Amino acid sequence: MSASSSPVLFAPIFPQPEKPLIVLLPGLDGTGKLFGEQVQVLSPYFDIRCLKIPESNRQGWESLAGSVVELIYHAQGDRPTYLCGESFGGCLALQVALTAPELLSQLVMINPASALRRHFWLRGMAQTAAFVPEWLFNVSGAFALSVIANFDRIEKTQQELFIKTVRPISQACVMWRLEMLHQFEVATERLQQLSTPTTLLASGRDHLLPSPQEAALLQRHLPNAAIYPLPESGHACLIERDVDLAQCFQALNLLPHPAAATPAQTAA
Repeated sequence: MSASSSPVLFAPIFPQPEKPLIVLLPGLDGTGKLFGEQVQVLSPYFDIRCLKIPESNRQGWESLAGSVVELIYHAQGDRPTYLCGESFGGCLALQVALTAPELLSQLVMINPASALRRHFWLRGMAQTAAFVPEWLFNVSGAFALSVIANFDRIEKTQQELFIKTVRPISQACVMWRLEMLHQFEVATERLQQLSTPTTLLASGRDHLLPSPQEAALLQRHLPNAAIYPLPESGHACLIERDVDLAQCFQALNLLPHPAAATPAQTAA
């Protein structure tokens, strides 16, 4: 694997090494650019890193999780570490936790896409996309975006950022990551052995995946898991105006005490 296709962690604001680390794993876009609103609300409590997975990356789950484990290990130091993944990133977060549970203090999965392989209509729709010409794939993206995101709950600036981030992703990259989701499967016995404290955020109006049902299924198998419902949210909930991860964490008693530091500045 070339260096240009390797996943990387980047700091969306200036590092704050005196605070606990939180690592945010993105959805299918792989860019890490859509966490901006959450970065602002989390920055009083955490040193934040976002994962970027280049479009040319073709690692499978085990290899990709191994790369993320290495990145976390080098960023972590001797401090608590939270791992938070959304959709595709939720599956990756679970794989990372199973690979190196000793690295993590908390695991958070938001609408994890682990349900895809068990729902045949979703699998069929995704597999059909492989035979769609790229020009039609790009045109039909507008419909797909309306399924992924509930635009009624998203400010115009965030809508524009979402479209600008997601639309340019190549068909080849999307198909590779969808195929990874088709293959994603974790044995019940492995889930039952994962003692890492886990929170499952589930959107009640997710039109892409049955997230509440998937959260309930995972909770049954994970020995230390809680569900935090987002009853009005869509699949891409972290860009919605009323979703605040810091408030969710506070309600679950997961927030560390904020360090006495100046507000984080946006990195140039």
